[in-house]
Amino acid sequence: MPAPARPYWTGFLKLSLVTIAVRLYTATTERDKVRFHQIHEPTGERVRQQLMVPGHGVVERDEVVKGYEYEKGHYITVDPDDIKRLRLETTDTIDIVEFVDDIDPIYFDTPYYLVPDGSVAEEGYRVIREALRVSNKVAVGRVVINGQERTVAIRPLGTGLLGNSVRYADEVRNPEDYFRTIAEDGADEDQLAIMEQIIKRKTKEFDPGEFHDRYQVALRELIDEKLEGKLPPKQPERKPAQVINLMDALKRSLAVEDGAEAAPAPKRAAASAKAASGKKAAPAKSADTGKKATGSVSQRSLLLPVEGGRSKSTGKTEPAKSRTAKAEPAPSRGRKRA
Repeated sequence: MPAPARPYWTGFLKLSLVTIAVRLYTATTERDKVRFHQIHEPTGERVRQQLMVPGHGVVERDEVVKGYEYEKGHYITVDPDDIKRLRLETTDTIDIVEFVDDIDPIYFDTPYYLVPDGSVAEEGYRVIREALRVSNKVAVGRVVINGQERTVAIRPLGTGLLGNSVRYADEVRNPEDYFRTIAEDGADEDQLAIMEQIIKRKTKEFDPGEFHDRYQVALRELIDEKLEGKLPPKQPERKPAQVINLMDALKRSLAVEDGAEAAPAPKRAAASAKAASGKKAAPAKSADTGKKATGSVSQRSLLLPVEGGRSKSTGKTEPAKSRTAKAEPAPSRGRKRA
């Protein structure tokens, strides 16, 4: 098991008069993603970018300052010392200021793992975790990191706590700007009923391990082929999907889901049925005349046991013949009457 990464921040989690030492770790990583560099193809060397000013040439990095574009092509510069004076003093405490029932997921930003810093802090940590779980609440706190204040939402996650930085209201676009043209009318009842059945059949517990970044997988396969001196095969051209009636599409989708639920027949049974259908039944011979049995003899009579059977004429059971007794010769067809 790999050792945890270095903590992103260390400090304290404070709730009223309760203070707990904690460490904050980033919960996500992009370390394994494929990244590209700009390469000069003739030499194979990496391209290095330089800071350039049109009409002036290359400039040094220490000559560059921040500027705000108040009009197109016009900027007002801000001195680094001015920005330093505006930076908030970094705090070492996440102050929990309130508890809420829920937060719209659209406001959630970067996730963090909140971990107790030492065995002494674990007792109070577990109390806060269980209190949040029992009350089904989300703790909202504030913390200043790298000179910027952040709002943090804290929820139980397994045996630990998950913290999400929360976006501010002005960072989220108004959904009405995008949804206002969509009608509020309800859906057709028949279509809705079919869709509910489709949803019911496809409902399962979410497993993130079932989903993979197929683009990243394809990139790695491409790189492996390049390293082996191979060229990737040309992908077939995709044809546009055929547009069909919505109701027909729903019915077909439901039929597909019903077919997926049906258990497939065992291969052996299918093979046996195929073999049986491919063979022709051998013609049966009559015990009295030695002639071939006609179609009037039912298939059921052919399935009676060899030893013993029920006589059609008397309805009694004939005595079973000894297996060691020799069979009487059948009368010759060529014998003439006296």
